[in-house]
Formats: sequence, C-alpha cells, structure tokens
Amino acid sequence: MKLLTTCFLFTLSFTLSAQDCTPWFPFQEGVAFEYTSYDKKDKVTSRVHYEVKEVMEKDGTYEATVHALISDKKEEVIADYDFEVTCKDGEFLADFSNFVNPTMKEAFGNVEVSTSGDDLIIPQDLSVGLELPDAITYMETAMGAISMKAEMYFTERKVVDKVDVETPVKTFNAFKMTGKERVKMSIINREYNVIHFYAEGYGMVRSELYDKKDKLDGYMVLTSYEE
Repeated sequence: MKLLTTCFLFTLSFTLSAQDCTPWFPFQEGVAFEYTSYDKKDKVTSRVHYEVKEVMEKDGTYEATVHALISDKKEEVIADYDFEVTCKDGEFLADFSNFVNPTMKEAFGNVEVSTSGDDLIIPQDLSVGLELPDAITYMETAMGAISMKAEMYFTERKVVDKVDVETPVKTFNAFKMTGKERVKMSIINREYNVIHFYAEGYGMVRSELYDKKDKLDGYMVLTSYEE
C-alpha cells in the first residue's frame, strides 16, 4: 500500500508540475481540444483537433507530443500528424504554424515536412503592455523532383488588453495579443493583422485575421475541450 501511495503521489506531483510550468498550453496527457475556423461570413472553413499524447520531463523541461487532425469544411481529413511543444523555465515554445494556419498544413498535406526558425514564445507571466519576440517558421518538403517551400512570420507581438471572450466551451477572461502575420510561398504572399486571445489553463481560445484595411478575413474559436 505504501508503494502504491508513493507512486500515486509521484504521478500527481508530475502532472501538477507539468501544468504549472506554463498556463498557456495544457501539458497533461489525454487532454483533447478542437478549434473551428470560419470565414468572414461565419461559414465553417476547417476544423483542427488536437490531443496531448505524451508528456516527458527532463531537468525541469517538459516536452509534449501532440497529435493534430485537420479536416476541411466537408469534414474530410486533409492533414494528420504529430508535433512537439515545450515548456522551459516557464516559457511555452512551439512552431506557431501548428496552431494558427490550417490552410498552410492543407497545402503540404501528409507529406513529411522539415521545419526550422524561431519558435513562438509565450512567457509564464503576461501583462498588458508586454512586447513579445518575433516568431519565424521555414517549411520545406520534396515531392519527387519538386520541392515546396514556405515562410511564416509573426511580428510586432504585443499584449494590449485583458477581455472576456465568449466561446462554445465557456466565457474566458483572456489576454488580447496583437501582431502581424505574413505567409510566403511560391504563389502566395499574404500579410494579415492578427489578434490572439490566450486564457490561463487553456492557451489560445480565439484568433482573428484582418486584411490590410483592417477588415475581418476569418477567425478561429475553441469549440471543444476535454480533460
């Protein structure tokens, strides 16, 4: 009984430590959540389902393996893959293309993609007025003799407010972050003004894309969350 109690306490301690490392992503095995994307006319364009498959800890750094399943407006799967996110010294680090741009993943499909660049970083403690570092992702894949490259830039990131955000999951009191997102591919070169809303214990609960004239182009909302 003592051994079982010790094992239980160790497991509980690990889970709590992983969750406490960063409030901006659920570092807890088995957590599943889904975002639904809409166009400017409120029509569904895609869905992204995430599930935290495994959380590992080494020297205070936590790494989670996350499974992503992206489907289009007809509920047909267009991408199915795993990726990693990290919490180190209280900071959340991730390739931001895995969270904000389903269209980019649709372009590459299930082909193996190599990525590099500077991760999206969100510090443990946020406050209004805080400026955050740029995030850059370079993506490349080879399909026979043809190679495909893409670049994503997320710049001018700043926490501007803390507001209530209504979602199908619940109403969150979330930090409002603004920035600029640019996508470059061989035939695509788009730039948007973006707004992301992050809630403690959940992470991003809503994001919005605006064109150069600040007209809404589309948005994504947290539509389910299960522990």
